[in-house]
Parts: sequence; C-alpha cells; structure tokens
Amino acid sequence: MASDITVMSQLMLKLMTLQQQRATGELTLTLDHQQTSPWRIFLYMGRLAYATGGHHPVRRWFRAMRAHCPEFFEPGWQTQYRAIGDVWEADILHQAVAAGKISATQARSVVQTIVQEVFFTFIERQTIDNTWTAGVQLVEQATFLSVEQVIQDSLQLREQWRNQGLGSLQELLRDFSPDLAPIIRNSELLQSKVNEGTYKTLTRLMRGKLTLWDIALQLKKPLPGVMRSLLPLIRQGAITLGTVSDEIPPLAPAVIPEVAVKVVPQAPKKLIACIDDSPLIISLLKDILEPQGYEVLAINDPLHGIAMLLSHKPDLILLDLVMPSTNGYELCNFLRKTTIFQRTPIVILTSRDKVVDRMRAKQVGSSEFLSKPPEPDKLLATIARLINEQSMPKPQLL
Repeated sequence: MASDITVMSQLMLKLMTLQQQRATGELTLTLDHQQTSPWRIFLYMGRLAYATGGHHPVRRWFRAMRAHCPEFFEPGWQTQYRAIGDVWEADILHQAVAAGKISATQARSVVQTIVQEVFFTFIERQTIDNTWTAGVQLVEQATFLSVEQVIQDSLQLREQWRNQGLGSLQELLRDFSPDLAPIIRNSELLQSKVNEGTYKTLTRLMRGKLTLWDIALQLKKPLPGVMRSLLPLIRQGAITLGTVSDEIPPLAPAVIPEVAVKVVPQAPKKLIACIDDSPLIISLLKDILEPQGYEVLAINDPLHGIAMLLSHKPDLILLDLVMPSTNGYELCNFLRKTTIFQRTPIVILTSRDKVVDRMRAKQVGSSEFLSKPPEPDKLLATIARLINEQSMPKPQLL
C-alpha cells in the first residue's frame, strides 16, 4: 500500500499548502490516464468550495441533494434555476440557499457528501497528476469546507474501506469504481447463495441502472459495507459490474408481483434526440416527453454526439442553440447536409428569441424554433405535428 499512501499524501500535502497560502483557484486531477473528465477541486482563500468531475457529476449531485434536502425537488424545480457558470451544480446550490429553498446547513452537508465521493476516487490509486490554476473561482459559493476536515473524512473512509478487507479490490477487479452498476449475471446461482428476501431486494436494485453509490444510498448503508456483501457474489459470477450513463439516478421500482398478463404488441416508441449541454434541461425534456410515450436520447456533447445520431437515427432532434463546443446553427446546417438527416425534423431551443435568430434558424434548415425552457403543451404539439408530417409520404410529381 506504499504507493497509495504516497498518492494520498501528495494530494493532502498539496491541499494543506494551498490552505496555508490562502489560495484561490482550481486544482485539476487526472488518474491513470483514464478516459474520463478530470476531477476539479475549487478553493477560495484556502477553503474548499466545491469538487466535481469524473464519470458521474450529475448522479453525484442528485444523490447528495436527495439525501440531504429531498424537499428541493418540487414539481417544476428545473425551470426555477438558471446556472451561470460551467459548474452548474454549485451555482444552483447557491441559488437554492439564497431563495430559502434549503438551509445553509443542508448545503454544507450536500457539498461534504459530494467532496467525499470525489476524494474516494483517489483511494487505492497508483498514480495521480495535478495542475493548479490560480485565480479561478466559482460564480457563487454556497458554503466553504475546512481542508483539514476534508482530509480527515477521506482518511476515515479509507480506513473503513480497508477494515472491510477491500484494500486490494483494484487488483481483484480491474478499473473498479463505485460508479459501476451491478447487474445480475446468473439469477439461479444468486438465488442459491442468498435468502429469499435478499434475492428480491437484489433483483429490484440490480438492473444495470443504479450504481454502487446509488444502491448504498437507497439501502441507507455505508458503501464499504455494501461492497463487502456483494464482493463474494461478484467473485462467484452471480453478479457482474457494468458502466452506466451519467443521468438522474432513478428510484428503485417497487417489487411488482408476477401475474399472468396478455402481451399486446405495441408500436415502437418514437425516438427524440435532445442535444443540450445542460443536464437540467435534459432532465426537464425527459420529464415532458417520456410520460407521453417518447423515448429520449440525451446528448450532452454535440460533437461526440453525432456518432450517436448516426447510430440511433432519431425521429426528431431537439437542438440547443448555444453550447460551449459549437452552436445550434452550425450543427443544424451540418445535419441538413447529411443525407440521413435531410428530412428529420430539427427543432431549435434557445432563450434567444429574436426575429434575426428565427430567420437564421430557418436559413440553416430548422423545422421549428421554440423558446427555452419550452412550454410543455407547445413542445408536445410541435413534436406531434412534425413527426406526423415527416411520416407522410412525399407527393410524387406526375
């Protein structure tokens, strides 16, 4: 474990030095050349303001919010907040405190939970690279944490992890991470290894949609204890671990009794691609579209998402106008020049709703132009009309 102690010591020494310097800026961390977003730790005057990055910043934020302030998620909450900075989670957290939706104590607990998850990533890792950028700070901060307390919490979590006999887990399971989702691999084997109650619980939770972090939260148990219980089942081949996308973690469905039902064939769902860099807008669109029977293809990065569009061939595309890596005009123009998307309805969504914007959207081939956040009834009516028009056969010239 010497290499791990060295890695953790390097990180802790760096943070302690920054605290003593009362530094303000961003510490960027990368691990083992992994193909994932870097981890970002923000400090203000030597105190820790926030941490984000990695595989699942969206899931991580929603887990912490659900754990400490579930009342925040009232109907329509997505439209009440508008993130200004690129670290949208911290921005919305500050707005919620300022609006009196949650208390400063709740916000502090949320940030502590998020930071603890981020720091857990560094446990048992072999190498770590860090870059310090002075002067960078969040648009707003809801709370500040003591570096000493963060380090103490991290060491305590590492001790719990090792006390459960999980210190060598990285050697047993390559690229292990609590961001992985357990899936039942052999139900008969699993049923023979656990009692009936445990089997029902595992069947309910392990459908490949909840990560180990999500499951620990829903079971209200510490992650090390949950992992220790599952490790024998993973070794025996009853359960496997798979990757899962970064999205709002679903609540585990209730156990539904098995009953004999007549299966009625259903028409395939229409697929709507939602291209937007804001996880909140994606969440809002899912809330509007999925209850109406649509399937949603969420794309946060438009440039990397083109391959997803080509693979899934959506029936309609909802396209944000302003994004960091490109803009809706350029992407719409590109899609219209691609044979496969020449007739696909493309609806541009934007908060910029001027005549010149609408004219330019029409010039690049958009089918419709709606303000953001969209009105549910208007959005649904527009989608239904465009999909219906798209499915109608083109008139043939005589």
